[in-house]
Amino acid sequence: MRPIAYLPNHKHPLSRAVSFALLSLSLSTTGFAVQAEEDNKTVALDTIVVTGQKFDRSLQQTKNSVAVVTNDDIENYTIGNVSDVFDTIPNTNGTLSGGFNIRGIDAFNVSGGGNSFLASMYFDGAPMPYWVIAKNAFSLWDVSQVEVFRGPQSTIQGRNALAGAVIIRSNDPSYESSAKLQAVVGDNGQEEYAFAGGGALIEDQLAVRIAAETKDFDGYNYNITRNEHSDFRNSDNYRAKVLFEPKALEGFSSLFTYTHNENELGALWSNTAKAGGNRDVSFNSPYEETTTTDIYTLEMSYPINGIWALDSITTYNETDYNYLSDTDFSAEDLSANHLKQGHDTTSQELRLTFDYGPLTGVTGLYYSNLDVTEDLSGRRAMSLEALGVPDLLVAPTESGGIGLPQALADQVLALYAPANPVLLGTSTDLSQKVESMAFFTDITYAINEHWDVLAGIRYDKEKQENASSSLVTINNADQLPDPGDYAQTIPALVPLLAGINQSFIDQAAAASENAPAVDKTFHAWLPKLGATYNFNNNASLTALYQKGYRSGGVGVNIARSDVYNYDQEYTDNYELALRTVWLDGSLVVNSNLFYLDWEDQQVSVQLSGNQFDRETVNSGASTVRGFETEVFYYPTPALTITAGVGYAKSEFDTFLYAFSDQVRDLSGRSFEDAPEKTANIAVNYDFDSGVFINVNANYASSSQAYLDPEVFLSDFDPATDSDPENDARTLVNLQLGYEYKNYKAFVSVRNALDEEYIERYRNETRPEMNLGEPRQTSLTLQANF
Repeated sequence: MRPIAYLPNHKHPLSRAVSFALLSLSLSTTGFAVQAEEDNKTVALDTIVVTGQKFDRSLQQTKNSVAVVTNDDIENYTIGNVSDVFDTIPNTNGTLSGGFNIRGIDAFNVSGGGNSFLASMYFDGAPMPYWVIAKNAFSLWDVSQVEVFRGPQSTIQGRNALAGAVIIRSNDPSYESSAKLQAVVGDNGQEEYAFAGGGALIEDQLAVRIAAETKDFDGYNYNITRNEHSDFRNSDNYRAKVLFEPKALEGFSSLFTYTHNENELGALWSNTAKAGGNRDVSFNSPYEETTTTDIYTLEMSYPINGIWALDSITTYNETDYNYLSDTDFSAEDLSANHLKQGHDTTSQELRLTFDYGPLTGVTGLYYSNLDVTEDLSGRRAMSLEALGVPDLLVAPTESGGIGLPQALADQVLALYAPANPVLLGTSTDLSQKVESMAFFTDITYAINEHWDVLAGIRYDKEKQENASSSLVTINNADQLPDPGDYAQTIPALVPLLAGINQSFIDQAAAASENAPAVDKTFHAWLPKLGATYNFNNNASLTALYQKGYRSGGVGVNIARSDVYNYDQEYTDNYELALRTVWLDGSLVVNSNLFYLDWEDQQVSVQLSGNQFDRETVNSGASTVRGFETEVFYYPTPALTITAGVGYAKSEFDTFLYAFSDQVRDLSGRSFEDAPEKTANIAVNYDFDSGVFINVNANYASSSQAYLDPEVFLSDFDPATDSDPENDARTLVNLQLGYEYKNYKAFVSVRNALDEEYIERYRNETRPEMNLGEPRQTSLTLQANF
């Protein structure tokens, strides 16, 4: 095992923040004896309640690594969407176009295979489907807090929580009338208008809250072919909440929430080969992603007695995703697709919480049903290389090839130049059904004033059913060489060309096969066990073990019309958690040290040169190790300082897969788009005059852009090309404003130093990549009543 490099490079701009965070941790581990003498002093903390583990606990009582971003943080840091949240949290990273990762683990995939997520997101209790997460389809207007759990949450959350979970709660109705208005204008066509408010309809029994927001943004990139901005972002978000607490049934509470969201994204990438290049694109066909979501949630709670309470959470959400894309990325009219996908999710959770003093916990039942439909149609240009033709020509006949000498194969390929790329017409229908049932329990027992024991278990049963049908045609078949043209001049070519042409027809026919519905059921037991030593009221150390889980699945090899299945993958996560409070509650230092061992990873295997000939197998293993430390310092009521540093080293221990006629070995490589080092710092000061200022910065180290560049980049030459990396970057954001009574105005500058960097490479070709957003300045006006 390699030693963990805990200390980051002190040359980068956040080195002082990092040093301060680590020094604070060092002081906390050596100063328990001093602090023990002050046990009787009152700790004056603003209590942050963490709800994501089904049992409300304070931030300091929560031993799992969790970061909480409050409504004040969202406003002070000018956080507009979920991806911005991750900039404020160590060991997390998010992008507008690619979702997010936690401790270096992507929310969806790290090894290429599988169809379940690795991290989950809940909005007001409802699980969010893939496209809502991937496209940051939710605004954070009128949100009370965001909780980001780092590390496996499978015992509590079940499926899709191997890497962690994100829990978002919007503001609930209040019996006091209130309203707030906000308008934002900024560079590059930024316009945002929002309202939120409500109050009592029946005093102390019935209250409502309404929130609405519309956002428009032209973008930074420009399409020189279509003469328009290409990376536009527009969204509309509406929410209504009704709280009912009848006096006739004391203690009973019912909260109904309806949320409607429409989100539009253009092409966030540009045609450039380096950071600082132009932000132009040249595709000719429309490129737009639209996500429409309706969420219905009913939360009910009732205290059975002074010890037991019953909670019910019923949710339904319906998401429609539409994707118009120019898949050749050029001004030529070669490829374009239209993808339509629908996600219908129903979930029901019943849980009992109990508090016997030293024994507290939660036990419950969970059910969910996910129904996914997909329709993909369009035209696609595929090179002969992508279809495996060059390999087919020279492969030995005993291996299914034609067995030509290389020189003759090159001559034959030249005859196919007019039909290269092959233009395929595609129409595919897919369906997936996932039904999950689970039982879970999580308890904490205080043995004495110093020792607590933590334990949990979850039994998860999941049934998956997949079906597909597809039709593939060759739209430029008339440009294939006609064998009859060579009957008199080169007769030997006639059967050869006829055979190659027939192979194209056969591949299209094979890809057009219908796959009947196939299903498989998976079971998993997911334990959790830990112990906490409380040094005093202000310091504790916890050792924790949790098992993480990702369900298996079933799939169809389109090229072979074969049904296959693959098993679950598991992680063993070992964690140490330190929680400390200092200086009468004005200083908080929290830290988690972790090691994750990942087995039976689901790996996507390319079985031949035919791009459709792919399957998922369990053949990967990896480790992730590191730490995160967060510091919160409130020296005066006017001054707040927060800082964090994270380190997460990911590495594949085993990753062998077949590609074409070779075995690829990716052992020793890190996960894709996974920065090892992250850091953040923020300073907020409120002057007596009403002026306020916030300065915050965040850092992410460079990260590997491709898991296997020789495969993902068709033009990659290992002799001359380096292994592409996403750039390291330090982003500085500023906010300066003035508050008078119920009114507030402030100017925000994101990426104030206008740092240029490559945020994310694309997996298809090298010239298309996502550049980091340049400096963006905006003016916000608020009124609160």
